[in-house]
Amino acid sequence: MFGTLRNKFQTVQEGLSASIRGLTTSESSKPKKKANVRNINYGAGADILHYFQLQWNELHELAELNAEKAQEADTLITNIYERLQEEWNGVSCLNSSIASIPKINNEIQILMDQIGSLQELFEEVEGAMFKLEDLNEILDLQSRQLDHRFQLALYKEKKLSELDSVRAKLAEEHSNKVLQHEIKQQKTLRERQETFEEAFKQELEEYKNTGCLLKLPALQQGPSLDEIELETNSADFHEFLDN
Repeated sequence: MFGTLRNKFQTVQEGLSASIRGLTTSESSKPKKKANVRNINYGAGADILHYFQLQWNELHELAELNAEKAQEADTLITNIYERLQEEWNGVSCLNSSIASIPKINNEIQILMDQIGSLQELFEEVEGAMFKLEDLNEILDLQSRQLDHRFQLALYKEKKLSELDSVRAKLAEEHSNKVLQHEIKQQKTLRERQETFEEAFKQELEEYKNTGCLLKLPALQQGPSLDEIELETNSADFHEFLDN
């Protein structure tokens, strides 16, 4: 707009210059008539030209001043426009934000509902974890019970094996004692038999020499095998064998 105004001032300036030049040319081209020399003002054209030049200079200065003012106004208007545009953008953003408030409220409500659902799920998971801990404790207890039972079975088997070993050892000791007792009894019987044979031989010699028999004092007879009792107490052994 201010550029157009400046062009118009330049067009007016050029038109005035052309008019002055045409006026000067037409005056110089007209045939000079004889006139009264005293009534002619030869400096009138120069005065007019000077006047118009002064007016033109003043218009030119005013045009430049107006152009500077127009430039300042244009800068100010541009700044105002940019500021208004920023404020308008801010207002538009504010309006958009205000318009989206119900949507935000709905989304917040949805999030609150989801948080409530998650809280219920957390409580269920927490309860399930407590049950899982109880189940783990029960399984651990059962595992320890099975371990104790297994250890008890191993201990029982070990003791039974030791008991069998003790039974076998006691049976072997009993057999050895019985064998030793039988050997002792056989030795005693052999000694008695030898004693009886010696007495018989003495009686036989006496009979051959004298022709009669002398009654010898009866030898102390030892107990029979049925009357012999073991010196050891076998009650524990029989009780052990019965078990």
